[in-house]
Amino acid sequence: MWSIVDPICTFLFSVLVLLTTFAIIKDAIVVLMEGMPKGVDFTSVLNTFLQQDGVLKVHNLRIWALSLDKTALSAHLAIRPGVNPQKILHQVNQEIHSRFNFLR
Repeated sequence: MWSIVDPICTFLFSVLVLLTTFAIIKDAIVVLMEGMPKGVDFTSVLNTFLQQDGVLKVHNLRIWALSLDKTALSAHLAIRPGVNPQKILHQVNQEIHSRFNFLR
């Protein structure tokens, strides 16, 4: 009778460990796969770029998680002719960092 108790307890403990670590494993996979982090809305980021004076178009926008609390972003901006690109870059960096707390 006691020989069956050990495998049953082991199985139950394994299920308990799996259930309690599922969220951690899910977050780790998102970071390792450089997936879209939780709490970041792609459309909001895109609209923030487009609302900047002088920005005509945004393409190749990529957002990924470097760790659970650090997010990175890469984008190409098409700007209006005659606008200072360094000024646009500075404005966009400040706005994105203040609204979404991405890395600089």
